[in-house]
Amino acid sequence: MGATGAMFADSPAISGVALYVLTVYAAVILSFIGAVHWGLAMNGAHTLARWQLGLSVAPALAAWLLLVTLPPWSALIGLGVAFLVVLAGDLLAIKYGLAPTGYARICVVSTGVVCASLWTAAWTLAH
Repeated sequence: MGATGAMFADSPAISGVALYVLTVYAAVILSFIGAVHWGLAMNGAHTLARWQLGLSVAPALAAWLLLVTLPPWSALIGLGVAFLVVLAGDLLAIKYGLAPTGYARICVVSTGVVCASLWTAAWTLAH
């Protein structure tokens, strides 16, 4: 959120660095949250383990593709959408008993904060 706030700075140097920090950090975090499903899939021998392994790798691939193929404002929007897709996967994993129920609250709140930050930054770039 601090990087998003810094994008409102009058200095192009500060807002440029903030944009870089925000997009790279969001991509790293998106990659990191996929790892939760890797651990859960490796921990249990269930029929949905392949689904969870796919969900564990997809966020890192999506983050990388968004960063290298899109202009910054589009990458920010895409990263926010990717976080929502991962949230849907997290909630499905919880529904099917593949992740602890307490994980839902963390996922919903953090995804809301992240999406608000990313989309505010994208709006800032567009205006």
